Amino acid sequence: MKNALFTIIMLMATQLTGFAQTSQDLTKINEAVRAFSSAGDRHDVASLEQILHPQFRAVVNRAFGSSEVQLMDKTLYLQLMHDKKIGGDTREVYLLQVDVVNNIATVKALFQGKALRFNTYISLVKLENGDWQIVGDLPDIAKV
Repeated sequence: MKNALFTIIMLMATQLTGFAQTSQDLTKINEAVRAFSSAGDRHDVASLEQILHPQFRAVVNRAFGSSEVQLMDKTLYLQLMHDKKIGGDTREVYLLQVDVVNNIATVKALFQGKALRFNTYISLVKLENGDWQIVGDLPDIAKV
């Protein structure tokens, strides 16, 4: 009986620890996604440099009636941001769904701006220090 009680207590402690970790992760993921949007709105390349993982990729499929898939690595994305060819809107951020499995996460979000609306899927990775970085962005972009 004592062993069973001990096992139950240990399982509950593990669940609570996992919940606390997930809660911390959700907070950091939320912050990373909001920082990503905000930095883009301000053309803040220095902040984006920190938020985006070195292997970051953006995949834009058939935007604005195009028939092409545009792939952007981090270098190109930051250059376009620096040149103010992308970004610069003031957007509200709505996290619609967040899925976390250990050290990876996917966020379905809506970025609602004055000029454009982004329905996007953002992929994040958790670094060894516990921070989350964005490794992928898959937006559907529409004019408002």
